[in-house]
Amino acid sequence: MPSTEGPSGPTGLARLGVSFIAALEAFFFWLGCFIGHHPFYVISSCLLIGALFSSGLHNFTQENRPEKLWIPSDSHFVRDSEWMRNNFPNNVRPQFAIFEAQENIMTSENLIQILDVIEEIKSIKADGTEWSNICLKIPVVTFGQGGGLRRRRAANESESEWDDIFGSDFDDAFEEDLFKKKDFGEPSFLKNFDPSVHFDRATYCSFLSGMQEACWLSSPLEIWNYEREKIGNLDLDEISTALNETDVSPVFGIPRDYLKMLGGVQMDQNGTVISAKTILVTWLVKSDPSKARGEITNDAGTGDSVAKNILNWEAEFVNILNKNRNGSITIYTFSGRSFGDVSGTAIKNDAKKLSIGFIIMFIYVQLMLGRFNLVEQRAVLSLIGIGSVGMGCVVAYGICSAFGIPYGPVHNILPFLMLGIGIDDMFVIAQCWATLGPEVSTLSLPEKMGHTLKHAGVSITITSLTDFTAFAIGATTVLPSLRSFCIYAAVGILATYVLQATFFTAWFSLDLRRMLDSRDGFLFCIKYKNYKPNNCSQKDLFKSAFEAILGSFLFKTPVKVIVLVCTATLLIFGSWGLSMLRQEFDPIWFLPQSTYLFKYFDKSKKFYPSDGEPGTIFLSNFNHYDHLNSIADMIDRLEEQKDIIKEVDAWYTPFQKYSNTHFNTSLPGEKLSEDRFHDILGRFLFSPTGSKYRMKFIFNGTPRCLLDAPPVKISSFDFKFRKFKGSVEHVPAMNRLKKIISQAEFGDGAVVKVWARAFAGWETDEVIAEELLRNISWAMICVFFTTLLLIVDIKACLLVLFCVVLTLVIEKNH
Repeated sequence: MPSTEGPSGPTGLARLGVSFIAALEAFFFWLGCFIGHHPFYVISSCLLIGALFSSGLHNFTQENRPEKLWIPSDSHFVRDSEWMRNNFPNNVRPQFAIFEAQENIMTSENLIQILDVIEEIKSIKADGTEWSNICLKIPVVTFGQGGGLRRRRAANESESEWDDIFGSDFDDAFEEDLFKKKDFGEPSFLKNFDPSVHFDRATYCSFLSGMQEACWLSSPLEIWNYEREKIGNLDLDEISTALNETDVSPVFGIPRDYLKMLGGVQMDQNGTVISAKTILVTWLVKSDPSKARGEITNDAGTGDSVAKNILNWEAEFVNILNKNRNGSITIYTFSGRSFGDVSGTAIKNDAKKLSIGFIIMFIYVQLMLGRFNLVEQRAVLSLIGIGSVGMGCVVAYGICSAFGIPYGPVHNILPFLMLGIGIDDMFVIAQCWATLGPEVSTLSLPEKMGHTLKHAGVSITITSLTDFTAFAIGATTVLPSLRSFCIYAAVGILATYVLQATFFTAWFSLDLRRMLDSRDGFLFCIKYKNYKPNNCSQKDLFKSAFEAILGSFLFKTPVKVIVLVCTATLLIFGSWGLSMLRQEFDPIWFLPQSTYLFKYFDKSKKFYPSDGEPGTIFLSNFNHYDHLNSIADMIDRLEEQKDIIKEVDAWYTPFQKYSNTHFNTSLPGEKLSEDRFHDILGRFLFSPTGSKYRMKFIFNGTPRCLLDAPPVKISSFDFKFRKFKGSVEHVPAMNRLKKIISQAEFGDGAVVKVWARAFAGWETDEVIAEELLRNISWAMICVFFTTLLLIVDIKACLLVLFCVVLTLVIEKNH
């Protein structure tokens, strides 16, 4: 140890360090002697205590929801997501499939392959559940022969009954005027025409109630109404023309932009799409637990309550889309249950890798601890040493689970981390035994074990304590998954350290007794008389390589210069790379890249990049009819933020026009009475203009066409951000929007929330830089003082700290 004496003797730090080391050595000497005398007592105690701690696994909880993993638990996003889940649940579960062709997806052969898959999906029967039972259904509007808008007539209705409802001249007049719109602007017949107002309310509601519904399935194959023969006979020009010119769904009768369903498109000089690489197909599943039949369970990936039969249907959906197919297209899929599936699959795959890793490490440990002869082979000891690491994992998982700390996807690397630390402790203990001096050769085995642990215990304490301190500091982070990971790691390191110093050491002492008794390393019952190991097995090739080749080579002056120059070069390039480090966070990065879900997001990002993140604003706990002006003011302020908000789709804007046009109101200035507001709102939400906003409300009752709207509990409206270039743009935009919402005046007790799925990453971006600097700084400070206390050499500690900084700088460049 370097000198730590001042002019008058040892410094206070040196005295403290020496006293601390002496105390550690005394403790480990006693522990080694105790283990040497009572190995079976120590082994049984460790097994009993390990079993006790492992009982905490009954409370083992796995967390897969991204918002519970990577977003600060006290963030607005987490609180608002929980509020939304409880008060305004999203009962629609989207299912997506991206069909990618090797060249052009816009061929009849490829469309037929897509049709085959769609028909296969429709035929799924999971626990008696079919697509038609769980799909989101919307009214179907078809067109007459002349193109006029019609409700699909039921089989038992005659044409005269329709004439009684609409008048015999309605269809002809409507069709004639409708098609004037294409070339002559707004037709006179349609100007301010709204059937919810111009027809008798009972007549109009009767018309709506008779409308048929169809399952929401969105794909370009709608253009040909999913007719196999018609699709099979199409040529490239016909497909291209239909996709470019069709803007109304022949199935639903609603506007539809089919070009947005294409990815990787190529256009001609006129801007016409002539080919594409992918087609996006969307299925919407209606999941309302309050109306579900059968068992209700939690989706492991979202935390939402879902009927078990829907999860089973989604499992079949994923299996069909992910199965191997003979064809020219590849399918990438996303389902409502995908996050939960991928997490479970990742654990299974990691278990396989862990098994392979343990086998490799077993071979390595056997090579390092044992020798190639019958007595000094240590296969059993190697297995026990690795097994003690496994015990450490079980103890750590049991303790953390008992305290309710969740287990996340990143935690799967913990066994590998503890395996490395535990094996290093094994090697230190074995090496200290091998290097005992001749002065202890006459001592008993328990005393030799005491001297072994006297030196090895201090060494493994230094490494384990610094590792434990670093992870303990990391556990103070606000990111839940990282905090949980650090707690698991810190407890695991501590458990591994204790077990290697006790459980493994006890077995090590028994193995030494076996070797002294010349018993076989695998079959203990076999004892060799006058045994002498072969000369070849006594050679330590690793030691010879490091001493004779690497050791002497590194101490040569030219080699030192080369090493320093290479280190300086790496530092320069690392610093340059660090200066270009871009802050960005995406939970998708933590998905295993071999999973179908990661591949789906990869293709989605490539072929269907976002043009701006969508969001929703919720209004609750106030009388809407008293605050229509405030709602209008807030919408105006949002629309003024053109540099951050691309569009706002609020129910109030068309409601205001509907009310002013058809009911002679003067919104936003006029104050509507409660009855007047509910009367107009009830008509609006069943009108052609307002029906799509009906799902944007939660009422204190059920809205019905013939009745006034019930009291509004919650209303919502959507908006879309502009596309941002990174955290330097989207974090300020998010905060500005939150400030605008917080300034809205709706009275005491009003609840106004803004929510966007993108906030999951944006709120993390807001804190992650600060978290990184704080955690690294505190970890380095604590590690420095820990090593200073144990090494008692400031220069050596500073050199260790400098090496850590070098490692971080160079690693960040990669």
